[in-house]
Amino acid sequence: MASTKLTPSHPEHIRNIAKDIIFTILTCGIYNLYVQYKQIEALNAMLGQRKYDFLTWFLLTLVTCGLYHIYHEYRLSEDLMKLLKLETSEPLLAVVLTTIGFGIVADAIQQSHINHFYGDTSL
Repeated sequence: MASTKLTPSHPEHIRNIAKDIIFTILTCGIYNLYVQYKQIEALNAMLGQRKYDFLTWFLLTLVTCGLYHIYHEYRLSEDLMKLLKLETSEPLLAVVLTTIGFGIVADAIQQSHINHFYGDTSL
């Protein structure tokens, strides 16, 4: 009898958080566009549906001068907490961090949860 895993194995969704932060800083934030794309891709896979769309996020973020991104970070964090069955205030933390210019930290926290979901418990 084959054993079944509780969490799906998708190594392409596991990311090196330190590398993402360093490359984002070195590229003055441009690399974070790629990080957002990969997180959207990972969360859609986790949800089993296409709830998030990179192009929609990108265009709405441009049109609203970044305000949509704050909402996006809240929604993404909220969906992560629901998937992981965690009762935390991380969606609110994501809003605060993104609003004060530390969205990269919110992304790192979100990626940590994504990595954990896919079985990687390292930082």
